[in-house]
Amino acid sequence: MNKIIKDACILFAITLVAGVLLGAVYDITKAPIANQNEKAKQEAYKAVMADAESFEEIDGFSVEDGATAYLAKGDEDYSADEITEVVAGIKNNKIVGFVVTVVAGDGYGGDIKFSVGVKADGTYSGTSILSISETAGLGMRAKTDPTFLGQLEGKNVSKFNVVKDGTGSSADDKVDAIGGSTVTSKAVIKGVNAALTVYIRFSSVLPFLQSLPCVRVFH
Repeated sequence: MNKIIKDACILFAITLVAGVLLGAVYDITKAPIANQNEKAKQEAYKAVMADAESFEEIDGFSVEDGATAYLAKGDEDYSADEITEVVAGIKNNKIVGFVVTVVAGDGYGGDIKFSVGVKADGTYSGTSILSISETAGLGMRAKTDPTFLGQLEGKNVSKFNVVKDGTGSSADDKVDAIGGSTVTSKAVIKGVNAALTVYIRFSSVLPFLQSLPCVRVFH
């Protein structure tokens, strides 16, 4: 019996020390990890909206009550897409555009997360892919081959449409699919369309938003 109690005490002591050490490691690494995540986020914002001097959350706006509701009212089925963040790009104290972060849930290899920049006049200004698990050499080209998303650059449309074999690709709203990766192509472009839908909703109240103070400025 004494041996059982002794072994139990030793096990408890080991568990307690391990817990304390894990807690200490978490406290030490928490801030650096948060800073690194924030840095990656800022780089993504800047990549899709180079004109902005800073990026600010919009006062009184919540993704849950705002962007999600906007998508629900759209003509396209965005049930597989999630808007996780919307920030305003600011220059000279004016909104020059929006950066919308989307998680496209219908990729071939799972979720694809990316940030989309849309200028104040509705012009697409870029996409920065944050995480993707598509097939190497195929769907992964959505991130590694700049010519795919490059087709959208500078276009001002309310919605893009994926086409195959270059059919009708001269039109501003047409996007050639990645060869052999139509599923990935459609998932990414539908996510971009989700961001454009959010922008369209915002654009109708842009003068009002221009007058709002912002919650906080990202540095």
